[in-house]
Amino acid sequence: MDTRLRLEAVRKTYGRTIALDGLDLEVPAGEVFGLLGPNGAGKTTALKTVAGLVVPDSGSITVSGVDAMAFPDRARELATFVPDQPTLFPKLSGREFLRFIARARRLPATEAEERIVFMESLFDMTGWLDMRAESYSHGMTQRVVLSGAFLSRPDLYVIDEPLVGLDPASASTFHRMCRAAADSGAAVVLSTHTLPIALKMCDRVGIIDRGRLMADVRTAEISGPDLEKLFFELTGSAPTEVAGFFAVTPGKAEA
Repeated sequence: MDTRLRLEAVRKTYGRTIALDGLDLEVPAGEVFGLLGPNGAGKTTALKTVAGLVVPDSGSITVSGVDAMAFPDRARELATFVPDQPTLFPKLSGREFLRFIARARRLPATEAEERIVFMESLFDMTGWLDMRAESYSHGMTQRVVLSGAFLSRPDLYVIDEPLVGLDPASASTFHRMCRAAADSGAAVVLSTHTLPIALKMCDRVGIIDRGRLMADVRTAEISGPDLEKLFFELTGSAPTEVAGFFAVTPGKAEA
Protein backbone atom coordinates (compact mmCIF):
# COMPACT_ATOMS: atom_id res chain seq x y z
CA MET A 1 0.00 0.00 0.00
CA ASP A 2 1.27 3.48 -0.88
CA THR A 3 2.68 5.54 1.97
CA ARG A 4 1.10 8.98 2.14
CA LEU A 5 3.21 10.33 5.01
CA ARG A 6 6.55 9.33 6.46
CA LEU A 7 8.52 11.09 9.19
CA GLU A 8 11.97 9.77 10.04
CA ALA A 9 13.95 10.92 13.08
CA VAL A 10 12.34 14.37 12.99
CA ARG A 11 13.75 16.68 15.64
CA LYS A 12 12.73 20.24 16.51
CA THR A 13 13.89 22.38 19.40
CA TYR A 14 12.98 25.85 20.59
CA GLY A 15 15.98 26.99 22.58
CA ARG A 16 16.39 24.37 25.30
CA THR A 17 12.88 23.00 24.80
CA ILE A 18 12.68 19.79 22.78
CA ALA A 19 9.41 19.81 20.86
CA LEU A 20 10.13 16.76 18.69
CA ASP A 21 12.72 14.20 19.72
CA GLY A 22 13.48 11.92 16.78
CA LEU A 23 9.85 11.37 15.78
CA ASP A 24 9.20 8.42 13.45
CA LEU A 25 5.79 7.99 11.85
CA GLU A 26 4.31 6.32 8.78
CA VAL A 27 0.73 6.58 7.51
CA PRO A 28 -0.46 4.58 4.48
CA ALA A 29 -3.15 5.44 1.98
CA GLY A 30 -6.65 4.53 3.12
CA GLU A 31 -6.07 5.21 6.81
CA VAL A 32 -7.39 7.69 9.35
CA PHE A 33 -4.55 8.12 11.84
CA GLY A 34 -4.87 9.89 15.18
CA LEU A 35 -2.00 11.54 16.99
CA LEU A 36 -3.01 11.34 20.63
CA GLY A 37 -1.20 13.09 23.43
CA PRO A 38 -1.48 15.50 26.35
CA ASN A 39 -1.16 19.24 25.87
CA GLY A 40 2.42 20.15 25.02
CA ALA A 41 3.30 16.65 23.82
CA GLY A 42 4.38 17.82 20.36
CA LYS A 43 1.23 17.10 18.34
CA THR A 44 0.84 20.55 16.81
CA THR A 45 4.56 20.92 16.11
CA ALA A 46 4.56 17.57 14.34
CA LEU A 47 1.64 18.53 12.13
CA LYS A 48 3.12 21.93 11.36
CA THR A 49 6.35 20.31 10.18
CA VAL A 50 4.29 18.25 7.74
CA ALA A 51 2.48 21.38 6.56
CA GLY A 52 5.77 23.20 6.03
CA LEU A 53 5.02 25.83 8.66
CA VAL A 54 7.81 24.64 10.96
CA VAL A 55 11.22 23.59 9.66
CA PRO A 56 12.74 20.65 11.58
CA ASP A 57 16.29 20.84 12.86
CA SER A 58 16.95 17.39 11.42
CA GLY A 59 15.23 14.32 10.04
CA SER A 60 13.16 13.80 6.91
CA ILE A 61 9.51 14.18 5.88
CA THR A 62 7.99 12.72 2.73
CA VAL A 63 4.46 13.19 1.39
CA SER A 64 3.48 10.57 -1.19
CA GLY A 65 7.15 10.01 -1.89
CA VAL A 66 8.01 13.71 -2.25
CA ASP A 67 10.75 15.07 0.01
CA ALA A 68 8.84 17.83 1.80
CA MET A 69 12.01 19.58 2.94
CA ALA A 70 13.70 19.59 -0.47
CA PHE A 71 10.52 20.28 -2.46
CA PRO A 72 8.12 22.04 -0.04
CA ASP A 73 5.89 23.58 -2.72
CA ARG A 74 5.27 20.22 -4.37
CA ALA A 75 4.59 18.57 -1.01
CA ARG A 76 2.08 21.29 -0.11
CA GLU A 77 0.21 20.60 -3.35
CA LEU A 78 -0.25 17.01 -2.21
CA ALA A 79 -1.58 17.88 1.25
CA THR A 80 -4.06 20.16 2.94
CA PHE A 81 -3.66 21.49 6.49
CA VAL A 82 -6.20 22.81 8.98
CA PRO A 83 -4.72 24.46 12.10
CA ASP A 84 -6.15 24.11 15.59
CA GLN A 85 -7.27 27.76 15.62
CA PRO A 86 -8.50 28.43 12.09
CA THR A 87 -9.32 31.94 10.93
CA LEU A 88 -11.15 33.41 7.97
CA PHE A 89 -10.91 36.76 6.24
CA PRO A 90 -13.43 38.71 8.34
CA LYS A 91 -14.77 40.88 5.51
CA LEU A 92 -15.28 37.96 3.13
CA SER A 93 -18.27 35.68 3.21
CA GLY A 94 -17.80 31.98 3.72
CA ARG A 95 -18.63 31.39 0.07
CA GLU A 96 -16.01 33.90 -1.05
CA PHE A 97 -13.45 32.19 1.18
CA LEU A 98 -14.26 28.79 -0.32
CA ARG A 99 -13.96 30.21 -3.83
CA PHE A 100 -10.56 31.60 -2.86
CA ILE A 101 -9.49 28.16 -1.66
CA ALA A 102 -10.80 26.57 -4.85
CA ARG A 103 -8.78 28.97 -7.01
CA ALA A 104 -5.67 28.36 -4.91
CA ARG A 105 -6.18 24.63 -5.48
CA ARG A 106 -6.71 25.25 -9.21
CA LEU A 107 -10.17 23.72 -9.28
CA PRO A 108 -12.21 24.44 -12.43
CA ALA A 109 -14.83 27.09 -11.66
CA THR A 110 -17.86 24.93 -12.43
CA GLU A 111 -16.55 22.02 -10.39
CA ALA A 112 -15.67 24.36 -7.52
CA GLU A 113 -19.19 25.79 -7.40
CA GLU A 114 -20.70 22.31 -7.37
CA ARG A 115 -18.48 21.26 -4.48
CA ILE A 116 -19.18 24.45 -2.54
CA VAL A 117 -22.93 23.90 -2.87
CA PHE A 118 -22.44 20.30 -1.72
CA MET A 119 -20.47 21.43 1.34
CA GLU A 120 -23.04 24.12 2.09
CA SER A 121 -25.72 21.45 2.38
CA LEU A 122 -23.51 18.83 4.02
CA PHE A 123 -22.39 21.08 6.88
CA ASP A 124 -25.79 22.81 7.18
CA MET A 125 -24.49 26.27 6.26
CA THR A 126 -27.46 27.47 4.20
CA GLY A 127 -28.13 31.11 5.03
CA TRP A 128 -24.71 31.51 6.62
CA LEU A 129 -22.34 31.01 3.74
CA ASP A 130 -23.20 34.37 2.18
CA MET A 131 -22.71 36.30 5.42
CA ARG A 132 -19.40 37.90 6.35
CA ALA A 133 -17.09 35.70 8.37
CA GLU A 134 -16.86 38.34 11.11
CA SER A 135 -20.40 37.33 12.12
CA TYR A 136 -19.53 33.64 12.54
CA SER A 137 -19.29 31.69 15.75
CA HIS A 138 -16.24 29.51 16.32
CA GLY A 139 -18.25 26.47 15.28
CA MET A 140 -19.39 28.04 12.01
CA THR A 141 -15.83 29.15 11.26
CA GLN A 142 -14.70 25.57 11.81
CA ARG A 143 -17.36 24.25 9.44
CA VAL A 144 -16.30 26.63 6.68
CA VAL A 145 -12.60 25.86 7.13
CA LEU A 146 -13.20 22.09 7.13
CA SER A 147 -15.32 22.49 4.00
CA GLY A 148 -12.37 24.22 2.38
CA ALA A 149 -10.10 21.34 3.31
CA PHE A 150 -12.38 18.85 1.57
CA LEU A 151 -12.94 20.93 -1.58
CA SER A 152 -9.91 19.45 -3.30
CA ARG A 153 -8.75 15.84 -3.37
CA PRO A 154 -5.22 15.81 -1.92
CA ASP A 155 -3.29 12.70 -1.01
CA LEU A 156 -3.02 13.80 2.61
CA TYR A 157 -5.29 15.67 5.03
CA VAL A 158 -3.56 17.05 8.13
CA ILE A 159 -6.02 18.41 10.69
CA ASP A 160 -5.18 19.72 14.16
CA GLU A 161 -7.89 19.29 16.84
CA PRO A 162 -10.72 19.24 14.28
CA LEU A 163 -13.74 18.80 16.57
CA VAL A 164 -13.20 21.80 18.84
CA GLY A 165 -16.33 23.95 18.58
CA LEU A 166 -18.30 21.56 16.37
CA ASP A 167 -21.81 20.49 17.32
CA PRO A 168 -22.60 16.75 17.27
CA ALA A 169 -24.14 16.84 13.78
CA SER A 170 -21.13 18.62 12.27
CA ALA A 171 -18.74 16.31 14.11
CA SER A 172 -20.56 13.31 12.64
CA THR A 173 -20.35 14.86 9.17
CA PHE A 174 -16.63 15.44 9.59
CA HIS A 175 -16.17 11.83 10.68
CA ARG A 176 -17.95 10.57 7.56
CA MET A 177 -15.91 12.85 5.30
CA CYS A 178 -12.67 11.57 6.81
CA ARG A 179 -13.78 8.01 6.23
CA ALA A 180 -14.79 8.74 2.64
CA ALA A 181 -11.49 10.50 1.96
CA ALA A 182 -9.52 7.55 3.30
CA ASP A 183 -11.65 5.07 1.36
CA SER A 184 -10.86 7.03 -1.82
CA GLY A 185 -7.13 6.48 -1.29
CA ALA A 186 -6.06 9.49 0.75
CA ALA A 187 -4.70 9.44 4.29
CA VAL A 188 -6.08 11.55 7.13
CA VAL A 189 -3.88 12.55 10.05
CA LEU A 190 -5.58 14.34 12.91
CA SER A 191 -4.50 15.29 16.40
CA THR A 192 -6.53 15.06 19.55
CA HIS A 193 -6.08 14.78 23.29
CA THR A 194 -9.46 13.09 23.68
CA LEU A 195 -9.45 9.29 23.82
CA PRO A 196 -13.09 8.68 22.77
CA ILE A 197 -12.57 10.75 19.62
CA ALA A 198 -9.45 8.80 18.74
CA LEU A 199 -11.22 5.47 19.23
CA LYS A 200 -14.29 6.46 17.25
CA MET A 201 -12.65 8.17 14.29
CA CYS A 202 -9.28 6.52 13.77
CA ASP A 203 -8.07 3.24 12.33
CA ARG A 204 -4.79 3.62 14.17
CA VAL A 205 -3.60 5.81 17.04
CA GLY A 206 -0.11 6.96 17.89
CA ILE A 207 0.50 8.13 21.45
CA ILE A 208 2.98 11.00 21.53
CA ASP A 209 4.66 12.49 24.58
CA ARG A 210 7.67 14.78 24.94
CA GLY A 211 8.08 14.75 21.18
CA ARG A 212 8.41 10.98 20.85
CA LEU A 213 6.03 8.32 19.55
CA MET A 214 5.46 6.14 22.59
CA ALA A 215 3.01 3.62 21.11
CA ASP A 216 1.27 2.77 17.85
CA VAL A 217 -1.96 0.76 18.15
CA ARG A 218 -4.86 -0.24 15.95
CA THR A 219 -8.15 0.90 17.48
CA ALA A 220 -9.91 -2.32 16.43
CA GLU A 221 -7.52 -4.25 18.66
CA ILE A 222 -7.80 -2.25 21.89
CA SER A 223 -10.67 -1.33 24.18
CA GLY A 224 -11.36 2.13 25.51
CA PRO A 225 -10.26 1.29 29.07
CA ASP A 226 -7.09 -0.39 27.82
CA LEU A 227 -6.20 2.59 25.62
CA GLU A 228 -6.81 4.91 28.54
CA LYS A 229 -4.58 2.80 30.79
CA LEU A 230 -1.84 2.70 28.14
CA PHE A 231 -2.09 6.44 27.60
CA PHE A 232 -1.66 7.24 31.28
CA GLU A 233 1.17 4.75 31.69
CA LEU A 234 3.14 6.10 28.74
CA THR A 235 2.59 9.79 29.37
CA GLY A 236 3.32 9.52 33.08
CA SER A 237 0.04 11.12 34.04
CA ALA A 238 -3.05 9.81 35.75
CA PRO A 239 -6.63 10.96 36.20
CA THR A 240 -6.98 13.34 39.11
CA GLU A 241 -9.35 12.22 41.84
CA VAL A 242 -11.93 14.99 42.10
CA ALA A 243 -14.74 13.42 44.10
CA GLY A 244 -13.16 14.45 47.38
CA PHE A 245 -13.35 18.10 46.38
CA PHE A 246 -17.09 18.04 46.99
CA ALA A 247 -16.95 16.06 50.23
CA VAL A 248 -18.17 17.79 53.37
CA THR A 249 -15.26 19.42 55.13
CA PRO A 250 -14.55 17.55 58.39
CA GLY A 251 -15.98 19.37 61.37
CA LYS A 252 -18.26 21.54 59.25
CA ALA A 253 -21.88 21.35 60.28
CA GLU A 254 -24.33 20.28 57.62
CA ALA A 255 -27.10 22.71 56.80
